Amino acid sequence: MINTIKIEDKEHFSFNAFAELYKTSFPIFEQRTEKQQEYAFSNEHYNLNGYYDNDEFIGFISYWEFDSYIYIEHFAINTNIRGKGYGSSVLNSFISSTNKVVLLEIDPVVDEISSARLRFYKRCGFFENPFPHKHPAYRNGFNPHDLIVLTTQREISEDEYNIFNADLKNIVMR
Repeated sequence: MINTIKIEDKEHFSFNAFAELYKTSFPIFEQRTEKQQEYAFSNEHYNLNGYYDNDEFIGFISYWEFDSYIYIEHFAINTNIRGKGYGSSVLNSFISSTNKVVLLEIDPVVDEISSARLRFYKRCGFFENPFPHKHPAYRNGFNPHDLIVLTTQREISEDEYNIFNADLKNIVMR
């Protein structure tokens, strides 16, 4: 049975497990700085869920909830247990917990790993959106990077994409 724990600040007992998995799962240019993480925790739209199987920390989803959609900023499963169904179980449970469109971004498909990632998300019900998309840099010295926008339920309209992109630049990446 997978349990969900809401991590609300850096003092939470699960924060260190989250931070360790976060640092090993994403390249430095896709990681929030400590100050940016503090901002995220202080923002009413931001949420961080930790997931446990019994007492084992298995992963997390950090997300931003807006009026018409939920943006998954980061999602990772512990590398030691990947391939055992935890990722799809956590993600499918998360998606079914809301009637809002769930949106996330992935790297462009350039190799077998990125191709497998796209197949995974499509199996979880995501649709690829046609809009050219650049995610702003998290850190100085890095450029915005191209990503593919995926959404549940359906492809989103250009207006919906523009709302997401504005929220991303003005709230998420403030």
